[in-house]
Amino acid sequence: MKARKILLLIVSILSSGILYGQKTEYLGFPAQISFVYPIGTTGKGSINYCYNFSLNALSGSTGRIKGCEIGGILNMNKSNMIGFQVAGIGNITKGNVIGMQTGGIFSLSDSLRGVQVSGILSKSSEVNGVQISGILNLSKSANAMIGGITNINRDNLRGVQIAGIYNQTKVLNGIQIGLINLVDTVEKGISIGLINIVKKGYYDEWTVSVSDYQNLGFSYKSGRKYFYNIYNVGVNFFDELQWVGGLGFGHISEINTTYSFQPEIILYTYFPKDFKHIRDTYITHLKFGFVRNVSNKLAISLAPSIYWSLKSNKGIYDDYGYKHSPIKPIYEFDSRNSNSRIGVGFGLSLSLNIK
Repeated sequence: MKARKILLLIVSILSSGILYGQKTEYLGFPAQISFVYPIGTTGKGSINYCYNFSLNALSGSTGRIKGCEIGGILNMNKSNMIGFQVAGIGNITKGNVIGMQTGGIFSLSDSLRGVQVSGILSKSSEVNGVQISGILNLSKSANAMIGGITNINRDNLRGVQIAGIYNQTKVLNGIQIGLINLVDTVEKGISIGLINIVKKGYYDEWTVSVSDYQNLGFSYKSGRKYFYNIYNVGVNFFDELQWVGGLGFGHISEINTTYSFQPEIILYTYFPKDFKHIRDTYITHLKFGFVRNVSNKLAISLAPSIYWSLKSNKGIYDDYGYKHSPIKPIYEFDSRNSNSRIGVGFGLSLSLNIK
């Protein structure tokens, strides 16, 4: 009988985690103040408590926060943080964050449901909310990432990814906006940027075109069929030699295996042959391309277009911009300051598309 009681006591101690120093629940306490761990009102024991309020003059370590934590330099939590957490340099929460986590330099958590804001780095595995940083955001799965320079998502993006320079995700279900966007697979979504790279389902095409507004042009199109980037260079021989540069976006709707509809919008900029004494000339064409596939690698396209133009004499030239087409615009009018002229007209291009 005595041996049985001793055995039950041992089992009870092991299951409670006391033998291994483990705790499944943190003791609740209203508040604590620390200078630098373990110098504080609760000493080393602060890591065993869940506080409603924690004030850390320099740094502090707690078991859990359910309320508010303020740190002059660093906040560290062994488990979860529910509420609001702010630190002059950084926050390290080894569990989940539900609420808002703000760090002057960095904020780290296992998962986030709310908002994470940092001056340099925000890192969380699962983000159900918004992750914001001045330089870099890191996550595995996210709803929204806004980074001053870079966002890197290692698995699934289910919302918005916006970066000043570079966005990366494995699976896109949402929208990416940045100068450079890299995606492994697009399930449902779109990438908007100067360079969009989609590893699976990637579309690219080279185009040689002739038109009234660009007598000879070369374009490279890349992205997805439902939304791709257009990079264009060309030359105009009409009236005077001009170089042409263009950037735009396009879409392909396949009518059947032979025919497609290909609307595009492109902004063209014109330069003199010596690139000196440039008179601003910006022509934006909305093109309605009708494509006929000749083979799997070759197609021809006829694209009527509507354009609107903005040309300037900068107050020093006799002419407004450059004459870009032998077809006269339908309508032109001067701006209020009389240094710019706005026009509307039609254009037509014929292209050979190499896939």
